Amino acid sequence: MTTFASFMPRRTLLATLIAGVAATAAAAPGDVVISQLYAHSNNAGGQWSHDFVELFNRSSSPVSLDGMSLQYQSASGTNWGSVTRLPAVELKPGQYFLMVGRSGTQSNAMPVGTGDVTSTSFDMAAGGGKVALSGIATQMPAGDGTNLIDLVGFGSANRAEGAPAPAPSTVNSIQRAALGCQDTDNNRDDFTAAPVSGPRSMASAIQACGGPVVQPIVLTCPAAVQVAQGSSSSTVLSAIDGDSIVNSASIIAGARPGISLLDFAAAGAIGGRAEARLVIADTLAAGSYPVQIQFGNAAGDAETCAVNVNVAGELRIPAIQGSGASSPYVGTVQSTQGVITAKIGSGFFIQDAAGDGDPSTSDGLYVFGATTDAPIGELVRVTGTIVEYRPTGANRTYTEFSNVSGVQRLGAGPTVTPTNIVLPNADLASVEGMLVRFASPLTVNGNRNVGDRGELILANGRRENPTNRFPLGSPEALALYQEHQANQIVLDDGIFIAPTVIPYLADDGTVRVGDTVTDLTGVIDYGALGGGGAGFKLQPTMAPTFARTNERTPAPIVPAGIKVGSANVLNFFTTFTDGRDAWGRTGQGCTIGNSTSAGNCRGADNTAEFIRQRDKIVKSLAALDADVVGLMEIQNNRDIAVSYLVEQLNAATAPGKYAVVPQPVALGTDAIRVAMIYKPSVVSLVGGALSDGNAVNNRAPMAQTFMASNGGGKFSVVVNHLKSKGGCSGAGAGDTDPGNGAGCWDRTRTQQAQRLTSYFIPQVIAAAGDPDVLVIGDLNAYAFESPINHLTGVAGMVNLLERFVRPNAMPYSYVFDGLSGYLDHALASSSLAAQVVGAAEWHSNADEPETIDYNLNDTAQDPYRNNAYRASDHDPLVVSLNLTPAFSDVTASVKVTAGGFEINRLTGKYTGNVTVTNTSATVLNGPLHFVMPGLPEGVTLDNRSGMRGSAPYLTLPQANIAPGATIKFTTTFTNTAKRTIIYTPQLISGAL
Repeated sequence: MTTFASFMPRRTLLATLIAGVAATAAAAPGDVVISQLYAHSNNAGGQWSHDFVELFNRSSSPVSLDGMSLQYQSASGTNWGSVTRLPAVELKPGQYFLMVGRSGTQSNAMPVGTGDVTSTSFDMAAGGGKVALSGIATQMPAGDGTNLIDLVGFGSANRAEGAPAPAPSTVNSIQRAALGCQDTDNNRDDFTAAPVSGPRSMASAIQACGGPVVQPIVLTCPAAVQVAQGSSSSTVLSAIDGDSIVNSASIIAGARPGISLLDFAAAGAIGGRAEARLVIADTLAAGSYPVQIQFGNAAGDAETCAVNVNVAGELRIPAIQGSGASSPYVGTVQSTQGVITAKIGSGFFIQDAAGDGDPSTSDGLYVFGATTDAPIGELVRVTGTIVEYRPTGANRTYTEFSNVSGVQRLGAGPTVTPTNIVLPNADLASVEGMLVRFASPLTVNGNRNVGDRGELILANGRRENPTNRFPLGSPEALALYQEHQANQIVLDDGIFIAPTVIPYLADDGTVRVGDTVTDLTGVIDYGALGGGGAGFKLQPTMAPTFARTNERTPAPIVPAGIKVGSANVLNFFTTFTDGRDAWGRTGQGCTIGNSTSAGNCRGADNTAEFIRQRDKIVKSLAALDADVVGLMEIQNNRDIAVSYLVEQLNAATAPGKYAVVPQPVALGTDAIRVAMIYKPSVVSLVGGALSDGNAVNNRAPMAQTFMASNGGGKFSVVVNHLKSKGGCSGAGAGDTDPGNGAGCWDRTRTQQAQRLTSYFIPQVIAAAGDPDVLVIGDLNAYAFESPINHLTGVAGMVNLLERFVRPNAMPYSYVFDGLSGYLDHALASSSLAAQVVGAAEWHSNADEPETIDYNLNDTAQDPYRNNAYRASDHDPLVVSLNLTPAFSDVTASVKVTAGGFEINRLTGKYTGNVTVTNTSATVLNGPLHFVMPGLPEGVTLDNRSGMRGSAPYLTLPQANIAPGATIKFTTTFTNTAKRTIIYTPQLISGAL
């Protein structure tokens, strides 16, 4: 399985990854602790101007912050960042300290105030993350616990003291109990989400721990009140104090005619509730009015809350959208009218049926978080806040309504006619939210997330990975990348949850990359995509019509010859992640380096999944029917997994049809290895397998020399699996992802290719005594990336897929992010290239959706079928070799005279002389071998040089025989049966 930086590994790998980071981490109860944090300043509706982290000295002694730092880590991450060194200040007992982080985008946000230190790069995610108070001023190593003074994991964080604290919100921070004094080493117990307190800094009042704890005034205030212009409204605010009576309330900022605080009722007792009503008059003009309300108690304490009063004017949708990157009315409350065109998720789309005639302004808008009984086609008036929604990983925003306060039905609306559009289209933002129709057929380019998200990547035609066609970093590759960026739309399924019924599958249970869809009609949405990032999506309003324009095909037929195949078997492990194995044993594990555990295993999670996986792989290999097959991603447990696979393959085809090439000495340090199988009836092994265990090869390449059994020549196969493009963790210079398509570890893959040509292939050639070498396998690099450029350039190898496939079609074996290309290669040495008569890919895997593979319980439906399709995520390939014979029969060019035999009475051996005369007019070139087929049973040639089949032979000492020349040699036999020694002499010229 090839993985990339922009998508996650299969779920079978997640258990291993999570196990490494999910352990809780606790710092001992400390003197200085994180007492409060806020992370929503940059989110729609964020009430405070900046993210912030508040510290507190809960001890009874002064503490210096010199040498300390605040650091941040994402919810699922392992590396610390946003390192903010703290100043050399001393916190008194009970004193607070405020770090002000990144600034937000909300124009009416409450100011955080002056911090004690500012770090604009301290950027916390709203839904979850980890903040550490570190005892060092530099970045902590991943997983560091030694330097932790305090750790707060919140929301979806995979690491915390005890359990994570709740996530903050647009209104709430998370606050340590007892005003910062409580520290039980369990974030969930120590923190609550509540409206921001303060925030407090070194200038704030001292709150020493150990004395009586002053209970705060707890306010209940809405973040915003929204009302349409010309309408009145009111909302109730309240306050409770656990150790005093709340006895006053007033507007301390933002008071104006039309906004008033009325009907105040003081609390009747300590801990009682005080209430007041914030009233908005119908005379207030359209606009947004921030108001601060303060409640006080009998002890003279006070707390303040902020309420945004939003009065909506009415604008047309195109005016709200505007022609710029964001709405000119973002953050304001507006009303508008539109016809409902679609109901999707927790909202609906509306459109101005008439539009404004300006192609740069969209006529549609998504209404988020609101429902209505109005049907599609009805005209409605909507009042809410205009926001710019930025999905995770997005490089742009999407204008929509949020915090909707009203949806008014206005009756049947005018007909909205879909706007015809085409791809490529670099300006889909101009039709965001609108009802559209794609005027030309679109091609499925990606189907990875059809099962878990109901998504298909569509484009005008099939898109080729730029570095599959042009050199890495070239202007042509960049131009093609930019063309692809404008040539994509993601077809969604109209719901924002995992589908209970997988959409778009045909009767045969699949939708293939290369299939087409016509008359595609729906609304243009924008949001997060399966596999990461964000993009424009089409939510269909009519059922799409698909055509199977990329049929499933049987295994390719290549010209007659010895067939060499290459197949990635997608983590074929005979040991499963549940600790069982293929023979039913429990408590088993897989080995990586010196570690053996079930957590190291990949592939099938259990026996049921394994059987499904095995059956698909066996069917695929049986259909490929190659004479030699290089395998990638098979368990590195010596020859156990590959032997099991051969047993199953022979059971499905014919007994003894395939055999395992015995393992070489070095198998690499990864959990997976490469292996080879072959047909003994077609080829025989010459010598043992070789491998290169150099440190650059975590998966050692493997080589084997073969001899064709039909009298053909020798050739060597080198199977490779170069380092993956995914997972840049630990990557050094040249191995990080440069963003040009190479992915991670390009330098390492290039070094592996250089090692292959400078050391391993020469070693293979020397051992074989033959220059014919075929390099196959998953090289994790597209056709014109650095490793391949080295092999075909400096090393002069011939790219067989470019030679045989490219003239007729795009060569590809893998689909990633809606782009096709081939990572699986067949490269021939110059001497072997002339003997290659064909090469082909079998598109049985890459075009198929991941959801139909062997895995169980990863989608609501189980579309698995027991066939050869989606046996892996890579397509297999096959190469046909018409080898130049290594030898020829020259018996017709000689006269053979065998003399009588003499018996040695002492040893019982029979000896006889043989004379061979060249009767032709040409030199008979060596090496020359005298073969004696037909010897009677019980007669053995003692001085034989070897066997050719069942016949012994002698290799003659002469290099050649000139025309008319004669050579003589002696034969010695053991003849225990005392049979007449007869045979049919043959003279063979060439290597045997």
